[in-house]
Amino acid sequence: MLSHATVIRNAPQQDLLNELHTFIKGALKLERCNLLDLTKTALRLLKNIPAARTALFEFFSNVFSEAAANYIQAVENELKTGEVATQSETDEAVVSEIHTVLSNFISDNPTAWAPIVSTWSLDLLGEVSTKFAGRAHISTNLNETLQLWMNCRATKILVDINTKCLSSLMHSDTETCINALLDTSVKHSPNFDWVVAHVGSCFPYTVITRVLSCGLKDFCQIKSYEQGSNSPKLRSVVGILGHLAGSHSKDIRSAILEMFQWSTKQESQDSDANKLQKKATVPFILQLSFLSSTLFSSICNDMKHILSVETIYKLCSFVEDWCRYFGSNEILEDLLLTLILSCDNGGIQIVNLLLDCISVDAKPNDATTQAIKEKSLEILQNVIYRIDENVRNDKRIELLTSCSHDLDEVHKNLLSVKETRSQVAAQIVIFLGHNNPSLLIRSVNFMFQNSQTVEHLSLLVKILTHELVNKTTWPYSEKGGYFSVVLEQVLSRNVRQKQDMGQTWTNLLTLLKWEKSGRVPLLNSQIISKAILSNLVKFSAIFGSETAHVHIISEILSQLEIPVGNNLDNLPVDVVLNLTQSTVNYFFICCNEEGTSKKTKGFKRINGLLRRLCTHSKVARVLALRELLERALFRKDNVLFGAKNAQHDESSEKLLLKQNKKINKTIPLTKHSSVFNGGIIGRGKRKLLPPNDLPPEVVASNTSELINAIKSCCSLPEDVDSKFSDISLESVTLVSLLLVQFVSPDVMYNGLPWPDEEFSKVTIERDLFIRRLFGNAPVLWDLLSFVAVYRPAFCYCSVLIRALTATLIHQWKSTGEQSKSHVTENYKALMNTTVKVIDVMALGQLLPPPLSSIRDVLPSLKCFEIVAILKDCIWCYMRDHIPSPALFVCDQNGIHWRDPTLSRPTEVYTNTLRIIMQRNIEALGHMYAQMFINIPKHEGE
Repeated sequence: MLSHATVIRNAPQQDLLNELHTFIKGALKLERCNLLDLTKTALRLLKNIPAARTALFEFFSNVFSEAAANYIQAVENELKTGEVATQSETDEAVVSEIHTVLSNFISDNPTAWAPIVSTWSLDLLGEVSTKFAGRAHISTNLNETLQLWMNCRATKILVDINTKCLSSLMHSDTETCINALLDTSVKHSPNFDWVVAHVGSCFPYTVITRVLSCGLKDFCQIKSYEQGSNSPKLRSVVGILGHLAGSHSKDIRSAILEMFQWSTKQESQDSDANKLQKKATVPFILQLSFLSSTLFSSICNDMKHILSVETIYKLCSFVEDWCRYFGSNEILEDLLLTLILSCDNGGIQIVNLLLDCISVDAKPNDATTQAIKEKSLEILQNVIYRIDENVRNDKRIELLTSCSHDLDEVHKNLLSVKETRSQVAAQIVIFLGHNNPSLLIRSVNFMFQNSQTVEHLSLLVKILTHELVNKTTWPYSEKGGYFSVVLEQVLSRNVRQKQDMGQTWTNLLTLLKWEKSGRVPLLNSQIISKAILSNLVKFSAIFGSETAHVHIISEILSQLEIPVGNNLDNLPVDVVLNLTQSTVNYFFICCNEEGTSKKTKGFKRINGLLRRLCTHSKVARVLALRELLERALFRKDNVLFGAKNAQHDESSEKLLLKQNKKINKTIPLTKHSSVFNGGIIGRGKRKLLPPNDLPPEVVASNTSELINAIKSCCSLPEDVDSKFSDISLESVTLVSLLLVQFVSPDVMYNGLPWPDEEFSKVTIERDLFIRRLFGNAPVLWDLLSFVAVYRPAFCYCSVLIRALTATLIHQWKSTGEQSKSHVTENYKALMNTTVKVIDVMALGQLLPPPLSSIRDVLPSLKCFEIVAILKDCIWCYMRDHIPSPALFVCDQNGIHWRDPTLSRPTEVYTNTLRIIMQRNIEALGHMYAQMFINIPKHEGE
């Protein structure tokens, strides 16, 4: 019997006793009674008879269990029959009544009721979850289980009651509730996990911090490593935090970071319990991480904010205390190694931490720093060794997966000035590239474009040639290898984005030089050359458009010695054309630069490229010669070679001929009509073009380089044996024909024969045009002189010499006699042009002696005498002796020439010259003797 002293004074004793007897009979089913009324009686007794609480809570447990059983049965019937399940109205009314009363108890006196009700509700939830596990197709999926039980009125009320208990103790004593939660989780896991998940989601940070605190306190009591790793409460902590990690990983990281930072702060007022807990914090976190990969991943994601070199220094003093929780140093190190390798999130942060520790500068007699450096290096070496071992056995490594997600961080280490850091990063790239070549390509691409030291380029070569890199992986093997794919990506990106690629081209040149030197065994497979050759189409196009770094690209091509092996058969036509056009562009770029070593080396490379291209491709030869001549004569580059500045506003010109064409497309002109461009209607006489601003020495240098470039285009193949000249006569003939094509405005009368002098009246317009071009583009004289050296080819320029001679005759006719003291500039220019024409004809042996020496006679003669010599001697001789290549014979040295003793002109072509020289014997006596008296009669004299 219960003592009446336990009854509250203001409650009628008899009523309570009657209700107690009624409850006992109803609970024991001695009498039939209404369940709702019985429950209300039990709730009144709960408030007024504390000694009966155990029996009353047991009754409540039965009520809730029965309601849960009815719910599960209804769900199972629904699954079988398809009828929608309905919960019992009586069950809902009863559990709702209990919920209302208990909630009021908790609200009125949380300190007294919340711990009791929380413990009871959690135990009951655990029992119900375990009792009905496997019923109603309850899934192992936590979310589905949670949804099923939260649809049950009874279990939902129990969860709500427990949540209210935690909420009421939020700022006072939640530890009791959390301990109850942990104990129940240990007892009923995994069936109880859905309760933990729900409670944790309601108070994530509170639950997490309290769970960690309770777990740490329990962990401090362990006596051995085995006991700690198998601790039920520790595993319960792992389970709870694991459930919350998905949605509340940030709260977990914050709570663990807070706990960790608390453990590193040693304070004098710490109790012994606190000191013990601080020492156990890191082992506790390590055990949590080892038991839960989800939890470990959540921690690692913020590792750089948890650990630093300074923190490592603080923790060094705790290492010996940690060993108590693991048994030995070896077990602790093995655990650390296992955790590092299993890190699938933020792994590069751990690697960087180890590298930071290794890089710390140790002061003399600083044992702590030295120990940290040595131990960090040992751990890092073991990590690399384990990864290497697993990669070779094709086993998955989470740390590598993590690094693949943070590849940008790995790239930063690749270009570190510290060798250890860059070497480790390179090793990681190699491991990643073993099974994922695309990551290797990405990393090599980054290094190729950003490396600025030979050490980093050496590392790039080591990565590409490492044994773990599978060289046969498709499609990289089909494209010429990994570096070929890298170069392809770089070239494509350059075309699209127009980036500054100076460092990239410098790196490519360095790698190619290493390969060509033969002093880098790793490059004996010629991966650099093969990569360039496989991307030659794009690379040759870049050569033509990349003006900023054209010197480097040209040196790359020069080092590559394209065509490789003097063979263009394997090169596509577009590559040949691109290279030829780009080389010509490069030539004019060099001409525009100021005199530097780059310019000199550039011309040398240009000549080498043109020689190799043109000697093995007729298409390249024609294109190169045509571009060189056309640009040097007619485009804006012609000022580099002494052409007069032709910049003027053409839009404002109103040429009479063009206006007439707009009015009537058919302009009737007589057969011999000519249009002279002497001026512009409405603007007066055409002004003289301003002189070229380039210094004469620069023009001379550019002209010399132009001739050298043309010579390179005309070179004979290396396999052709030539004793004297390495120039192809056929190629020089092409130059001669191109000059005629460019300079002569039409194809009429372009043959080799010279007509009668009177016929020049018909071609006067064309002759004046040709003469004007020679005046505006002085480089034409140098080109004619070059062709004249190769005499048979010079014959094809007959029309140009003929036009010049015709205009000279007309101009000398119209020139008045000049006194020696008043020689005008026009006279000097006319005499200079005349001498040039005769010089080039003599050089090409179109004029035999003594006609070839006329250039020395002319300055001493009068204008009419010059006209007579040009007409009677030069023109008549050329008219009667067609300048044909057949006139020249090739000797044993490969030289074409005419024997002067066999080709001396007859008197009909020299009489005029003889008579005029006799008239001026005083000035020309010594020359007269050389030209007409002291001459050999046969070869050898």
